[in-house]
Amino acid sequence: MSGAPVEPGLKRGVTGPGYFALAFGTIVGSAWMVLMGEWVAPAGPGGAVLAFLGMTLLMVPVAAAYAELVARVPRAGAEFVFVEKAFGPWPGFVTGWYLTLYFVGISAFEGLALSWFLENLIPSLSGQTPLYTLLGRPITAMDLIVGLAGAAIMTLLNASGAKVAVGFQKIVTFAFLTASAMLVLLGFAQGDMRNWQPLFESAQGRSFGGGMFVMLGVAGMWLSGFQTAASAVEERAPGTSFGTVARAMMLAVAVAALFYSLIILAASSLAPWRDLTSGALPVAAAFDHALAGGLATKGIILVAMASLLKTWNAMHLSATRVILAQARAGFLPASLAHIDAQTGAPRRAALLVGFWTCLGVLAGRGAISPIISMGTMCTTAIAAVALFALMRLRAMDRMVPAFVLPGGRALLAAIAVGATVVASAAIATPFGVGTGMPVEIWLMLGWLALGGALVMAQRVLMGTPQPA
Repeated sequence: MSGAPVEPGLKRGVTGPGYFALAFGTIVGSAWMVLMGEWVAPAGPGGAVLAFLGMTLLMVPVAAAYAELVARVPRAGAEFVFVEKAFGPWPGFVTGWYLTLYFVGISAFEGLALSWFLENLIPSLSGQTPLYTLLGRPITAMDLIVGLAGAAIMTLLNASGAKVAVGFQKIVTFAFLTASAMLVLLGFAQGDMRNWQPLFESAQGRSFGGGMFVMLGVAGMWLSGFQTAASAVEERAPGTSFGTVARAMMLAVAVAALFYSLIILAASSLAPWRDLTSGALPVAAAFDHALAGGLATKGIILVAMASLLKTWNAMHLSATRVILAQARAGFLPASLAHIDAQTGAPRRAALLVGFWTCLGVLAGRGAISPIISMGTMCTTAIAAVALFALMRLRAMDRMVPAFVLPGGRALLAAIAVGATVVASAAIATPFGVGTGMPVEIWLMLGWLALGGALVMAQRVLMGTPQPA
């Protein structure tokens, strides 16, 4: 019996440690090194630790809910395929298109941040003559060389297949955890717990309760990212169960919260914690009290750069799978759904992600603030939508999947409400910063218009049928 050739499938081979590395590697990037002052200022080091540990009570069940979604819809594409199945193709497309923006935007951010870290590691590289200025910030040759070279490496890794990309992810993630354990031990060994005092107090002139409210929102944002593991569900190794994927995502959230808490306490023990609220690299400055000669600064920058690379790799992989899923559904050109028979990788989608990342790098460091703001809005809103998609899928299909979120409808409703509150706060934040329509909102509306135009152009010019 003849017929059209069967498209090769994604090559399976990702095991539990790989899913943990994808999830944890995305949650913990390099923000802890730069934003430590913003974490301890609202409610002191004790308040920051309480916020991160307390937020695990929301984020671990959210990770478990994602695990149930993965078991119900075990296809590449994460939230895109969840929402598409629950609410239809066009809600799915909007979700997937903004998910693409989030993944690609953060990939570009990592390229821009890598250049900045390198300047701090080797000060002689800073102060170069700008090639041009965009968004109010100069762009130098080093910015472009580092960012574009990093984008090329990440594209090569992901075009080589999940075995290579996830293998790299595991090596960097577990090396980072080892280095982090050494940093924490050094901080406690050389520090003084009296520097924690006052343990629960705002350095911003607000009440402790008000500071804790701020920090809960911050903790919720910086404990997200485990969702990248869901993007690779179609590439589970034989014998790797959905329960294993669930445990990997939940463990990643818990370990990330523990890491943040310990690094906060370690840095705060090395110097009075109010000193951490100023300076560009507060963690490095604190550890300079333990190691003289700037060795701590250089070591921590190297650790942060390695951490950045694992986040970048996971984002590129996830973006590639979301584009693959949208192409399979008919929203993007069918050629992007092609999977290389030798590597089992969606190479064309990986190349597209690399190209878009390069465009973000060309925008320069002036794009960092809008990228972070848009990323925050996208990821928090999409997480809330995914939880409502799970409610819908449960109502549509009474089948009991291989993994189910414990706690029944009550727990699912509670975490959906919590996620909605966090998303609402993230979307409202840009409106409180300045007057008029925030630039991030204009950019997100423009992105949606571009996506709609691409879909319509494909239907008209290529004769592609409307997604069903």
